[in-house]
Amino acid sequence: MVVDVGNTFIKVGTFEAGTLVHAESFSAIEDVRSKIQQQSPDHILVSSVREESFWTQLSDFKNSLKLDAETPLPIAFDYESRATLGTDRIAAAVGAYTLFPDQANLVFDLGTCLTHGLLDQSNTFIGGSISPGVEMRLKALAHYTAKLPLLAPQNAELTGKSTSGSIMSGVMNGILFEIEGFIHSYQNKYPEMNVLMTGGNASLFEKRLKEPIFVVAELNLIGLNRILSYNVY
Repeated sequence: MVVDVGNTFIKVGTFEAGTLVHAESFSAIEDVRSKIQQQSPDHILVSSVREESFWTQLSDFKNSLKLDAETPLPIAFDYESRATLGTDRIAAAVGAYTLFPDQANLVFDLGTCLTHGLLDQSNTFIGGSISPGVEMRLKALAHYTAKLPLLAPQNAELTGKSTSGSIMSGVMNGILFEIEGFIHSYQNKYPEMNVLMTGGNASLFEKRLKEPIFVVAELNLIGLNRILSYNVY
């Protein structure tokens, strides 16, 4: 079992013989503890982008491991400090490596933040970017202005015809063009690379992107399970 503690939700994936058999999201760590007690998995890997207390509440289970800067990984890094690299970005990169080993992979995660990470053909994590995600951008516009409303994510036209339409155009098309810009820039060096997308807001953009992409909803869970297997088998 792997536990992915994100900024908003906690995702739990159960694997058998390397295959994901069940995935579920939770809001409270207590519910995760109950899930583990019900399933009694052989091994557990916990990845958290939040405070240390989340690991503390799960560390008493047998054969539980924590993903941190010292955890052995099946990929290499060309990054200044692995200790400052989010475990969610590590999981996504290893997930891409698991699906497409020995290939260049560009991975976008559209969650609370919009991140991307690049793996080259030698399975080395090169680096990437972090910027605000959809909800964060919408909340920032409402918070830092006097009259702009807080909107829920929705599809947008290229040209907004109202205040709300202009907000959605700026946020949704801004993210779309950001993703497309990174793809086109990397294609100059890695023309055969795969493009993968994951995260809760991936579905808002997958059909609008011109480039062929692989949308893998459980990419991080797949990556965490590969890391777990790498460490216990």
